[in-house]
Amino acid sequence: MNNTVFQFLSKVRINPLFWLIIGLSIITGHFREIIWLFLAVFIHEMGHYAGAHLFQWRVKKIELFPFGGVAEVEEHGNRPFREEVIVTLLGPVQHLWLMLAAFFIFQLGWWNPGDYEWFIKMNVTLLAFNLLPVWPLDGGKLMFAAAASIFPFKKAHTVFLLTSFSIMLILFVSFIHRDPLHLNLWFVAIFLGVSHYIEWKRRQFVFLRFLMSRTASVQPASTLTKPIHVPADAALYDVISLFRKGVRHFIVIQIAGRSRIVEEKQVLSMFFSSNQVRCAIGHLFR
Repeated sequence: MNNTVFQFLSKVRINPLFWLIIGLSIITGHFREIIWLFLAVFIHEMGHYAGAHLFQWRVKKIELFPFGGVAEVEEHGNRPFREEVIVTLLGPVQHLWLMLAAFFIFQLGWWNPGDYEWFIKMNVTLLAFNLLPVWPLDGGKLMFAAAASIFPFKKAHTVFLLTSFSIMLILFVSFIHRDPLHLNLWFVAIFLGVSHYIEWKRRQFVFLRFLMSRTASVQPASTLTKPIHVPADAALYDVISLFRKGVRHFIVIQIAGRSRIVEEKQVLSMFFSSNQVRCAIGHLFR
């Protein structure tokens, strides 16, 4: 237990913006509120880390922001749906028991109404914000998992990012006209915008990592199996792009009126070992 906590603390990074907010809170006399905010964000990320540690994910770092935290993991999009949903939800649910604990403390008379109300509003705000279907928030990760269960992985990632960015823009426009000088809103919008840009640039890397995880792992016998029917002139890369998460494939190639069945592992091996990713699959598997 102590070793797990130490590992968690060693990966935590506090964003400079959070340090700035802490400094301003000291000057303005709101240090107590910022400590509660820091505690809520910290516990939120501990929930994610506990789930990631349970499933033996490789956590690179956890960065804390005034409006939440971001855990960077090696397994982004590559683990079973069940694991991803559990790890994602273990962050937001921390706010539920924090609010329940605050309620009992308030009922015992150990907390004044003003502080109790502020603490509840803060946790509700963090919970609602993190469940927005926008990358890289928890709601966005859940939406990506849902998209990957419907579309091939490569298409799911692209559709998700475009949808997520559109939702972010709609929310930003709907709120910014009320208070154009709201600094927190601008900081959040810039952070989310940059996060989308970085993830968009990493699309090919994320896709290749997804493919590599399929070559390295042994899928359970219970894994859903689905054929992919392609013509002989289909490019190898286009065939690979049809692979879906959580599904084991075999490729049915239509060659001169007959069908040639190729296992997924063979196609992946050809993809990574040759420089013919744009070559027709019928030519590679004659």
